[in-house]
Amino acid sequence: MFSKKIIRNLFFGILIAISLELFSGTTGFAQNIETIKISGTPAGVSTRYIGAVEGNINFDLKDLQDLGINTYRIYGGMSRWEPEDDDGQYGWPSIDQIKANSNIINWAYWDRMMTNPPNGSDYWWSGEPGKVWQGNARTIFKTLKQAKIRPVVSIRNVDSSWNPSWALQLNPPRNQEDWNEWWEHVFATVYWLNVRNDYGVDDWEIHNEPDNRDQGWGGTRADYFELVKVAKDAIDFVYKTYLPSRTYHIHGPKTVGGSNWPAVALQEIPNYFDTVNVHNYDADISNYTRKVHGWMNGTIRADSPLWLGEWGSYQISYSDLSLALNLIKNLIRGSQSGDNYVYGSHIFCLYDWGKPGLAEGLIGDGGKRRAGYYALRMGIRALQGGKSTFLPIANHPNLMTVATLDASKNVYLLAVNDRAKSDTVTADLSALIKAGKGTVWEFSSRAMDAVVGSLTLKAGQATFPVAGNSAILIKFVSAALEEDRPN
Repeated sequence: MFSKKIIRNLFFGILIAISLELFSGTTGFAQNIETIKISGTPAGVSTRYIGAVEGNINFDLKDLQDLGINTYRIYGGMSRWEPEDDDGQYGWPSIDQIKANSNIINWAYWDRMMTNPPNGSDYWWSGEPGKVWQGNARTIFKTLKQAKIRPVVSIRNVDSSWNPSWALQLNPPRNQEDWNEWWEHVFATVYWLNVRNDYGVDDWEIHNEPDNRDQGWGGTRADYFELVKVAKDAIDFVYKTYLPSRTYHIHGPKTVGGSNWPAVALQEIPNYFDTVNVHNYDADISNYTRKVHGWMNGTIRADSPLWLGEWGSYQISYSDLSLALNLIKNLIRGSQSGDNYVYGSHIFCLYDWGKPGLAEGLIGDGGKRRAGYYALRMGIRALQGGKSTFLPIANHPNLMTVATLDASKNVYLLAVNDRAKSDTVTADLSALIKAGKGTVWEFSSRAMDAVVGSLTLKAGQATFPVAGNSAILIKFVSAALEEDRPN
């Protein structure tokens, strides 16, 4: 018979072993010791809006809510919602006629396209019938409004497949008939979504990568600037005439990563957009983000929001663990203050596009959620919403770390270790919180943003392992708040 002392020691030994295994990605306890002391001085605020570009195989609110996104980017334009001239008479009605009487537009056509699209899908233009999500624009925008997810809509004349054919003659617009058609389409899109219906869509992108001919823009940079000016006139007319209490935002210039078009746009047409929006697929988004901010500085857009309208990857699968970990690192980079700061972003893309040769999304066929989905979810939980950010007093080469504080005084500690070697981390959060309980999530090959344990702060400190090639998120609730909460 074992003594009570032996049994007790054996029991505690087993508990310790389980704990070490629970938090360690290797068979042994992490040997590298890292000490992180978090500053009590706010560095700034985290990225306010983190979302995704749509994909055509599905649209499911449960996915959006589980991921936690608060913005969603949608490709609009003539190929999707006006594949044929809505009134069958090119160049008619004129801009002045529409301003005098909005009902001159064929609203029956627009109601039909947005409610009963061809082949039963609002994505009919982008893939094979039956393989794309079977639903309509009305459902998309109604759902987003109810869920309080901010839509951002791209408006373009011709898409990446150079469709619709009838619109090629206005790509770019040259004569008054061309401009009538472009102005009418922009007006009709904004009016239908916000006046004829009330879907609360107030963010408008003008075209998509106009500096990339493969995306459908047939004109020069100067031509694009004129396109933006006329689009702004149409959008502005809708809001001033029908929505005087609402504020809208025009995102531009919507260019590819590394492009110098934003620098020129900020000098030549800064009054025609209020939100700088670029694409950036760099492994480290910081370099180009800083460059764009540098162009913004000294212009009337110096303090305007900077969005990454597309980021992530369209070449590497989101099943790749290294890529997924880097998504979290880029979210941390975008939440840094100063010229690194990103106000809003849309990862490309949430769902597969379901066409040969196109990039896969965070979610694939059959609802399969790839590793990148869970990495993004962890980053969103820690960073989204303009939380106060706090950085380590000293940077550590082995870990990328940030702490955030939400409106309820919960503290989040996010750490990424993209090396193979594990670490043991002692975190000093005493400048933010002295005591409290922490829930621990791990993202790794074995735990896809799953709860793996809990911690208790002692004098503002906690020690925990971070496995190799993993990220750890700990949410601390203060002891005082915990006591006040109902059972």
